[in-house]
Amino acid sequence: MPADLLSAAGTVLVVSVMTPMIMKAIAPKEGAAKAKDGFFKLDYSKGYYAAMYVTMAFFSGISVIAYLHPGKTKPETMVWVLCVFGFFVALSFFTILAMSRGAAYYNQDEIKGSDAFGRRRSIKWQDIAAVDYIGWAQGFKISSKSRETIWIFPVMQGFPAFYDMLVQKAHEKGIEAPEEEDR
Repeated sequence: MPADLLSAAGTVLVVSVMTPMIMKAIAPKEGAAKAKDGFFKLDYSKGYYAAMYVTMAFFSGISVIAYLHPGKTKPETMVWVLCVFGFFVALSFFTILAMSRGAAYYNQDEIKGSDAFGRRRSIKWQDIAAVDYIGWAQGFKISSKSRETIWIFPVMQGFPAFYDMLVQKAHEKGIEAPEEEDR
């Protein structure tokens, strides 16, 4: 019993120390977005991509091991086990796909980014009709007068500089942009 308690305490200690270190390593760096062809780029950090690739590889490996070495697991149960692991492999894959399509570009004239379905959109700053922070998605939904939307997420690299421009452009149009405290 004491060995189990010591093992659990060690696990809690390792997780409580390692999780913040890992999150700090993969978090976006502060500062300006990368400039290219007159546009600044907002994108997910390489750390986020690495985390998703590791997750996909982990669950793929677990699936292969579970299939090749089922132990005492019955065949009818193994199908469900493989489905659960396969679900996480697919979820990781589609997250990587969504992240790769989620890059956004902006300059003094317009924003180019993706809508909720990954379709590329372009909105001129003067055409912005609303800026909303959507809590369940933890992202900003920028809507145009023609009802096109672009989603931008605070975890993207270069977000602080983009947010400053977003607030400035929204105030110029008389649109209330969500404040830092709101998110």
